[in-house]
Amino acid sequence: MTRQGCLSELFDITLAIVGDHGREVEVYRCLADDVKTACVSVVVVSRVSVIDRRLRRTQSFWARVLFEVLWPIGYQQSLAELGRRLVGERFDVVHCFRLYNGLLRLLRWHGIRFDRSILDLDDYESQVGFRSATAFRTLIGNKLSAVARLSAVEWWVLEALLIPNFDDALVCSQLDRQKLRHRFPGIRWHVVPNTVPEPPQFHPIGSDQFTFLFVGVLGYLPNWDAVLFFCTHVLPLLRRVGPREFRVLIVGRAGSDLDLNRLRVIEEVRVVANPLDLSPYYAQSDAVIVPIRGGGGTRIKILEAFSYGLAVVSTTVGAEGLDVTPGSDIIIADGTEAFAEQCHRIWTDDLLRQRIASGGHDLWRRKYNPAALVAALGAAYE
Repeated sequence: MTRQGCLSELFDITLAIVGDHGREVEVYRCLADDVKTACVSVVVVSRVSVIDRRLRRTQSFWARVLFEVLWPIGYQQSLAELGRRLVGERFDVVHCFRLYNGLLRLLRWHGIRFDRSILDLDDYESQVGFRSATAFRTLIGNKLSAVARLSAVEWWVLEALLIPNFDDALVCSQLDRQKLRHRFPGIRWHVVPNTVPEPPQFHPIGSDQFTFLFVGVLGYLPNWDAVLFFCTHVLPLLRRVGPREFRVLIVGRAGSDLDLNRLRVIEEVRVVANPLDLSPYYAQSDAVIVPIRGGGGTRIKILEAFSYGLAVVSTTVGAEGLDVTPGSDIIIADGTEAFAEQCHRIWTDDLLRQRIASGGHDLWRRKYNPAALVAALGAAYE
């Protein structure tokens, strides 16, 4: 169940979609039927500001960066239009998804009244930005690393300006809650974990080759760094010490700008771009790898692997924010040699792999299935 589905059991929902998504009627048509039926009404506002139009026509790289820094929230015009459309309305709660939609004063200026405001954060954005600027400097180069650091500063300022306007805020982990509560002690912070639903029924497909699986959006920098790190550094070590042949499945959304041939030329690697369904690849796999070295939030890919009953080998950063117990429900390793060693253990030790897989599946059932989302949202709204 989604957050919106849970909220629909507590409130009558007016869903407002703001941004620069294109024609409003087309945006509405793209909404899933269950989203529409969960809402009393849906308001779609799509506007492109004058600044954004100029930004899209700007050819200079640094001019674009400067524009984005000076005009940090691109949806002011859409939010102002939303205020005009809902003028005079009264709500018990405004539940705001993501910080960049957090300009509550634009709603109040238009006479929209509400008793309580809740900010639903995806990540601690400034921290993620600062970490990425450092972690991926070699991969993206000095220029883009400087841009990432500048973006992180921008997020830090936006957090300072917008978060104090809310009564409550939701984060996905106790770790983020501790950090943000220290910075913003006047806000009531609640942990609402990311969850994944029960997977469809599937039957494991046995193979003579042991199969490691990586799932993720390959255009997302932490994921791209992770697969390059594994395939260029960890995989050669496994090739030398492995008892038999193995393969690595890399599955996820990928744009045309990615050079997937860097991975496809490696004998053990199979890349599946833009799959319609992930279940067949989980069914073919023996263990899931999460060699993430940057980014933030909690990894849906780990929770999904838990739900499918597969053992997971992750870095510390990859499992950050999840209530896992290394050695019980997940294997944690950092660095090339340590990660290769733990992948080798999970490959060659059947009892260990089964115990870790069972522990992860049990953790998902207890803390990260849809029932946990319903309980956490209900507690936040008490």
